[in-house]
Amino acid sequence: MKKLLLISLFIPTIVFSKTIGIGEYRYGPETSKNMACELAEDRARENAIKKYVGEQIESVVSENCQSDECDFRKDTYNYFEGRIKNVSDIKQKTIEHVGYTSCIVTIVAEVEKVVNKIQIEFSEKSFILKNGEEIKFKGSANEVGQLSVFNFYDDKYHKIYTSNIATKYEEFVIPSSNKNRIVARLNHGEQQSKELVMFLFSKKEISLKSVYSKTEMKNLISSIPFDQRKVVSQHLSITQ
Repeated sequence: MKKLLLISLFIPTIVFSKTIGIGEYRYGPETSKNMACELAEDRARENAIKKYVGEQIESVVSENCQSDECDFRKDTYNYFEGRIKNVSDIKQKTIEHVGYTSCIVTIVAEVEKVVNKIQIEFSEKSFILKNGEEIKFKGSANEVGQLSVFNFYDDKYHKIYTSNIATKYEEFVIPSSNKNRIVARLNHGEQQSKELVMFLFSKKEISLKSVYSKTEMKNLISSIPFDQRKVVSQHLSITQ
């Protein structure tokens, strides 16, 4: 069974607030110059943000465990978060090449960093459970929003439960209803299982599927604005 761990590492880049961004878009007869230059400007804006705020790197670590022996495989993807406050200068030029033309846009922009202030704290940092034992996750958040629980197995994220956090800093309990239970289960023949549960918090309500591939989960997380989401992982060990 594969497990997934989401690790974040921030690599800062120190530059002046006035940042130069450069973007290029190559186009042929099917694309107009105006459209190509608009797309090049979008890339220049992204380039300016990336230069100012640095890159956020999330590593997806797949863990394949047999008893106490684990093999790891790490996939990484980059993103950066910020916003353009003002563009004080913009220049564009086109360059002819064999078979295509490039529109190159250079901007001078004021960029500000987007800060994520969401904090999710859980009462338990890890769980050692018996097969068939009921699980309750307790914690608190400094924001109100939607908190969803996923279990990663068979290389997919399976949604277990979704709850709304209505009050800041007050203890929440998942599952919040006595009508629902989350129970630790071993597969037939297993003596022990090391599980990973992922919590996805969003300040705004989002529609969720019951199952996500790793790529789909990356896209889902990236689709939520950086300062409106939080991802937290909890490890569970289930024994007979």
